[in-house]
Amino acid sequence: MRKLISGLIFSVVVLACGKTGLNSHGPIENNGTAPGVVTNVKVANLPGAAILTYTLPKDGNLQYVLAEYRINDSTTRQAKASRYGDSIHVDGFSKAGAYEVKLYAVSKSEVKSAPVSVTVNPSTPPYRVIAASLQIHADFGGVNITFDNTGEDKIALVVITKDNNKEFSAIETFYTQLKNGSFSIRGYDTTSIVFGAYIKDRWDNYSDTVFATVTPLWEVPLDKIKFRKYVLPSDQPSAWGWEMEYLWDDKYEEPGFHTLQGNPPEPHRFTFDMGVVAKLSRFKLLQRKYDWLYSHGNPRTWTMWGTAATPDPSGSWNGWTKLTDCESIKPSGSPPGVVTDEDTQHALGTDGKGEEYLIPLSAPPVRYIRMEIHSNWSNTDFFHALEISFYGNPQ
Repeated sequence: MRKLISGLIFSVVVLACGKTGLNSHGPIENNGTAPGVVTNVKVANLPGAAILTYTLPKDGNLQYVLAEYRINDSTTRQAKASRYGDSIHVDGFSKAGAYEVKLYAVSKSEVKSAPVSVTVNPSTPPYRVIAASLQIHADFGGVNITFDNTGEDKIALVVITKDNNKEFSAIETFYTQLKNGSFSIRGYDTTSIVFGAYIKDRWDNYSDTVFATVTPLWEVPLDKIKFRKYVLPSDQPSAWGWEMEYLWDDKYEEPGFHTLQGNPPEPHRFTFDMGVVAKLSRFKLLQRKYDWLYSHGNPRTWTMWGTAATPDPSGSWNGWTKLTDCESIKPSGSPPGVVTDEDTQHALGTDGKGEEYLIPLSAPPVRYIRMEIHSNWSNTDFFHALEISFYGNPQ
């Protein structure tokens, strides 16, 4: 009896698998009749795209609507829309102009209707509009490229310069949706260099290349031996034997600087003197490491202020200029307590000196730094970090 039951189960499984195999990759039905065509087609043109609305044929055999069209001289694309809707979106056009789109009603047997041809006239696509705003500027140790992307479209910024063979080649590609893009490339000598930049969209359309000859600005690490704390009345005192001076002792292990919790309340502030007026380019801040990464008192959001003049001893904001707003980034986006290898690498930086933050080129030269901590990674009211390093051009 057991053999008979096993044999029956085996037969059922084989038949079921065989049936699935016969139909898993074929049309839903096997009917060679073509469906009727879509009618009453209307066009709404968009930047680099268009939306087509239509009336579906009254055909129970209809499965979907297919659009076929060229986005440039060599690339053909398709778009599909369900039989439950009455519109289809066509996009990826390389430039403004007239394009032919062929619409097909497709049956459940994958049989196409006769085509219905319609002309769309998309306006200038976003990547070309973005490319028109490209600006190339000299930056510390390299070049800075800015652009406007008001629609927050997915694009790639490609930066090129001449390689060892004196041929232009890509040195960096930034994938972004930033509304106001600003990207820097560093590591170059202070000699005249030709850089180029262009925008690529997700359909591999490329803009023209914008070129500029720039001389990178001189950049050096600021000498931490000259750093001194400069206490103002509203500043947060140190705690647990972690003094402010440990924040620039060129040691990248504990102890660092730790503030006293809740005295005074947030935002926590502390001030120090770099000992020299400098045009800053960037800084690196190293979190408390190991089990403390992205947790406890490690800063998450803060504002960096600066001034070249001796600060008002009363602690007022007279003379202070906002240099930049900062946010520590956890690349994985994982929940509290979960830190990936990618997160750790980002927090430590490639040189072990910490996460890097850029100072805008428009920022004035400063000597005194005032840090205003808005939040930490545990949403409590204290701050700690191991080391801070500044880079720029001492005046």
